[in-house]
Amino acid sequence: MFLLLFAVFFVQGSVCLQLIDIEVNSVVEKGDPLWLNCTFDQESDDLYSVKWYKNSVEFYRYLPKEQPQAQSYDQPGVYIDMTKSSVGHVFLFKTDLESEGIYRCEVSAEAPSFQTERAEKELHIYVLPTEKPTVIGTLDHYSVGDFVNVTCIAKPSKPSASLKWYVNDKKVPIHYEWPLPPIKDGRLRGSRLGLRFVVESNHLWHGTLNIRCSSVINQKYSRSVEELYIKDMPKFSELRAAKDGPQISGQKSSYHVAESVTANCTTPPCKEVPTLQWFLNEEQVSPAYVTLYPLMDHSNGTKSAVLGVHFTVQENHFHNGEMRLNCTATFVKTVNTVHVETVIGANQQSSGLQSPTKEGRGSGGANSLGCCVWKLLFTILLSLWFVCC
Repeated sequence: MFLLLFAVFFVQGSVCLQLIDIEVNSVVEKGDPLWLNCTFDQESDDLYSVKWYKNSVEFYRYLPKEQPQAQSYDQPGVYIDMTKSSVGHVFLFKTDLESEGIYRCEVSAEAPSFQTERAEKELHIYVLPTEKPTVIGTLDHYSVGDFVNVTCIAKPSKPSASLKWYVNDKKVPIHYEWPLPPIKDGRLRGSRLGLRFVVESNHLWHGTLNIRCSSVINQKYSRSVEELYIKDMPKFSELRAAKDGPQISGQKSSYHVAESVTANCTTPPCKEVPTLQWFLNEEQVSPAYVTLYPLMDHSNGTKSAVLGVHFTVQENHFHNGEMRLNCTATFVKTVNTVHVETVIGANQQSSGLQSPTKEGRGSGGANSLGCCVWKLLFTILLSLWFVCC
């Protein structure tokens, strides 16, 4: 057994097959086509096979010594165009909600190395709403002291929209907003958010009241890198880390009980910095054992996040003789942003809420005062006429 493992490690350390990168878009809109690219270097090895899996189920293989060399297998959500697919590159001519999942590329070499390299990425499918958000519950007229009770509704999507209310371009206080249950439509979810407040004079801005509902759809996705340690033996990695994922540094090749683990997880340069998390045997590491370092600035304007981990290896960290140390980066990609605006004022710039302007109320007040003066003068003159007569 020892000799077999030694041979495996010896072969892995020699010049042989290398999987360079796997390319799978993290976020794709429903219906869009998709390329799955697996790039590798055979070095001195002969290629035996390239296989693609979705959620651990094989759907494509390429074996250069067989006829036909490329074969596909039916799987829900995997729509392969075999005329455009070859070796490690697979073209899906469309996608749907069933296309979501973890895609893995596995490359194997012929004898004598029998080297096998694997890498995987997760694909998320998003669905945009069929219509813009709507605002309901508006009245024809509002005055100072009136109660505004309106609701913003975003049509079903995946993921559901995040709604926010603004009055005169300012985010409203949290107590103005009224959360409402979502709208369910199969695997899609619609969002609803109420707005309730009493109209005050300071809500009127240059004679108008601007109410805006903002709908934002953010798709989260993650990239992970894992280190696997076998008790009392040198480590080896089951999966190669993707180039656009986090990288672990500072770790040792093996750990024993009572030894100290100190490592850093660093994200690739990006404009929107992801959130990093450490996991030990699939359980999140306690905040007491992690260190968040300042962001690293790069010359092209991008940034990298760095999260350190430090702990002492315990006997219970080895499950069936294995200890898994994982770092996960969670990214957020905005796939849709829509604003629905209602302007209230004398000009009636849009349908919906309407309210008298400051000028209108001021003019009305002056007319009312003039009317009262004339009534008073008329009453005095009439009284004098009766006295004289």
